[in-house]
Amino acid sequence: MAATTLNLDVSPTVLLGCSDPGTTQYLTAMLDGWHYPVDVADNGATALRRMQSSAPPEIALLDISLATPGGVEIAWAVRRRQAALRPWLVLLSDRPGKDRMRVALEAGCDDFLIIPPDPEELKVHLRVAERVLALQHQIQKQSAELRYRATHDGLTGLWNREALLSLIFQETDRVQRMKTPLSLLLMDLDDFSRINHNYGYDSGDRVLTELANRFRRQLRSYDLVGRCGEDEFLLALPGCNRENAMSLAERVKDAILARPFAVNGEASTLTASFGVADSAGRSPLVVLREAERALAEAKLDGKNCARCYAPPAPLGMALMQESAGEASGGAVRCNAAG
Repeated sequence: MAATTLNLDVSPTVLLGCSDPGTTQYLTAMLDGWHYPVDVADNGATALRRMQSSAPPEIALLDISLATPGGVEIAWAVRRRQAALRPWLVLLSDRPGKDRMRVALEAGCDDFLIIPPDPEELKVHLRVAERVLALQHQIQKQSAELRYRATHDGLTGLWNREALLSLIFQETDRVQRMKTPLSLLLMDLDDFSRINHNYGYDSGDRVLTELANRFRRQLRSYDLVGRCGEDEFLLALPGCNRENAMSLAERVKDAILARPFAVNGEASTLTASFGVADSAGRSPLVVLREAERALAEAKLDGKNCARCYAPPAPLGMALMQESAGEASGGAVRCNAAG
């Protein structure tokens, strides 16, 4: 009769760590009859190696009398490891005793069985193990979903603002250590509200989703991109100085925005304005404010262009520039006008 299993992503494999051939044959026959995949180890070293592998069995029946290391030592070693899922450990003993049960629990075992166990008793213990493992899988899956929702934009799947800033802080620390460049690029779609107004928010959402997919195909694997507002996106570009970032802005315009988007069966071409700021290892919040100022300058200059931030010139220099007919301000064009 097959054992009843819950909906596990992977059917639980049972490691049978036992050095006695008769007991091994007896338990293996029962487990095979219940359709459990069985992995047999006749010594402690083999059993421990299997339990410490990248894909360890989810249930382990460990004989306390295994050759070094024994079942108790294996349990101690397994429990010291930080694993996403806890294997279910059952200590097997040829005789009962409170001391042995106490040692098993202190070592981190989940269960204790006298060998040879009664078939129905063993089946009950295995079904308890399956229920606990199923619960672990469910909790792990839900935790992963919660972590994803907490760090990603629900519409586009890109990083959300909070998670992206946290990653940029980490990248800034690395930049400070390695003395490498880092630039932030802030992109805002021009007149995006007309799509929502003329075609509805569902159409606007589809455009943003497609835009996110185009980002993924065009950017480097280590570039960071997130959605910071309805139609505003922030990119962190490791290894890029401001000139490189301005060039990337042009590539984004050409590779991502130049191709029309399908909006209610019609082809609609979008434009965007870009603001760039160079990190130089400074606080990401300061650099982000600079990128915002450069973006505002791009909007004032007619949109569909990129501007990079430059600190305002000292007053004396500004007067000299003004007298020479040169513009002063917070952003420069860097040869990237649209």
